[in-house]
Amino acid sequence: MHLEHSVTSARDAAYAYLRSGLVEGRLRPGEILDDATIAQEISISRTPVREALIQLEREGMVTAAPRRRPKVAEAQPDDLVSIIAPLGTLQALAAQLAAPHATDDDVAAMRGHNDELLQAIEDGDIVRARLADMAFHRVLVSRADNRFLTSCIDSLEMHTSRVMSLYFRNRGPDGQSAHEHAEIIQAVLDRDSTAAASATSSNYLRGLRLGGEEA
Repeated sequence: MHLEHSVTSARDAAYAYLRSGLVEGRLRPGEILDDATIAQEISISRTPVREALIQLEREGMVTAAPRRRPKVAEAQPDDLVSIIAPLGTLQALAAQLAAPHATDDDVAAMRGHNDELLQAIEDGDIVRARLADMAFHRVLVSRADNRFLTSCIDSLEMHTSRVMSLYFRNRGPDGQSAHEHAEIIQAVLDRDSTAAASATSSNYLRGLRLGGEEA
């Protein structure tokens, strides 16, 4: 049991290491992913690295042709448009499910993330603004308490972050996003599932339009 836990922990560590490199754009499209090199970099064996690469291949972040070493999947600017539409729909569903059950702590967390978003915008810190925006929506995803929904959102957010890092380094949430977040918070306070879903959907649809303009 201890051995199984150790292997799982190593696989999780490898997955987290690779995912951060992919999302932050440090691992570039087409780059070969050598399991021996990666294992050496994070001081683990090659087996959990291979398992992490297989998981990332399932998620579309890595490609592996037969008898070829895995490499970072290609990405295009217009991928953002394709990703945001389903992500917005799933986030709206999460808000709908979560609104009736949100706690005072949830609301406080959402307000805190929104304040952080505004501060990051003022500081011109695009990366911090994106993280604050994701954390804001993550509160309702967690409260929705649906592991299948969470898994789908996690995957799409990973692809969104990667495309933004690669192609939209100067774009992130803006003051209008923070205003729309305030509408979501009010809907949650009112325990209004429909309004929470609608406000969340509108928030993402505006991002979809912006992505299409820049792409």
